[in-house]
Amino acid sequence: MSSWRHAWPGLLATLTGVGLCRFAYTPLIPFMIAAGVVTETGAAYLGAANVAGYLAGAALAAPLAARFGLGRAIRTCFAASVLALAACIWPGGFGWYAPWRVLAGATGAVLMVLAPSFLIAELPAGERGRSGGVIYTGVGAGIALSSLIVPPLAGVRIAWAWAALALGALLTAVATWPRWRGGVAVSRASLSLRGLGAPALLVALAFGMDGVGFIPHMLFWVDYIARSLALGTTAAASQWLIFGIGALLGPWLSGAVGDRIGIGRALILAFALKSAAALLPALTAALPLLTISSLIAGAFTPGIAALSAARMAELVAPSRQIHAWGFATLVFGSFQAVGAYGMAYAYAAWRSYVPLYAAGAGFEAAGALCAVAALLLARRSRTANPGAD
Repeated sequence: MSSWRHAWPGLLATLTGVGLCRFAYTPLIPFMIAAGVVTETGAAYLGAANVAGYLAGAALAAPLAARFGLGRAIRTCFAASVLALAACIWPGGFGWYAPWRVLAGATGAVLMVLAPSFLIAELPAGERGRSGGVIYTGVGAGIALSSLIVPPLAGVRIAWAWAALALGALLTAVATWPRWRGGVAVSRASLSLRGLGAPALLVALAFGMDGVGFIPHMLFWVDYIARSLALGTTAAASQWLIFGIGALLGPWLSGAVGDRIGIGRALILAFALKSAAALLPALTAALPLLTISSLIAGAFTPGIAALSAARMAELVAPSRQIHAWGFATLVFGSFQAVGAYGMAYAYAAWRSYVPLYAAGAGFEAAGALCAVAALLLARRSRTANPGAD
């Protein structure tokens, strides 16, 4: 219970920044296409625009915290998230939506970097796994809420769905506003990659691989099930709900396993399972197996983020944790931005999602290999905390 008491503001931060500003767009895609608000290709590129914003936010997170203070930067991004979602109430087409989706991605990245760092820095090492898991449960909560709220509202009027998302972001901002006071001081010094050490760099690289690996689930899962497999929006919304339930359970379970067997080992296991889940849609269209894919991919979407953040906290000094996690998020955003535009282009050329899921599985497997290398190097060099493994 102590982990929940300490981490609940972080849960609401990740719920807003990633659950609402990013993943809630996925169940909206078939409705926006059906209503003629955007084309199929336009919907894919709007998802990529959000990812590009995430990249920008990841790059700006640490400088913003250094310039304005950690708490003030978090509060500002909460307010900007509300604005970005509320602006989409007006159905202005691709040209109108694109900048607001970029802004939503940027604010989501800043909240993803700064809010966990704000809270985890206050914890002893033995509590970081569970508390980090609670924080990243917000991603799953946002996905679950969007699966329940977005389809019925969008089925009546798309603007109502955007309004509900904006209202949800406003409520989380108000609820957590008093908590974001102070925080550790963030140095203005530029990030030295050499200072991070090879194990931390490998964890960042693994996190980048994950950024590409789950793009097909993040952007296309609902549309793939609803239209490509012709199972309809109800079945697609149900699968997105299962994805969200997995994302609700995944971070806490990942953190608990990490505290028991070691964060490094748990990270490797998470990548391996997520690779298998990403591969399933490329092998079969059987709904029970797609349900397994939804659940596992959902669990380890925030689960890998939680484990990666905790692993970074083990591998670098406390004074460098915001820079280190900011760098890892920047790598994640860079890989994901390139991957999202690449996959949007590939879908426009092939008109099939199946090859994208096979590619995603390969990137997740590459992430597992990077996590293995990081664990072995950390043991050999002994530059990390002796209890890290």
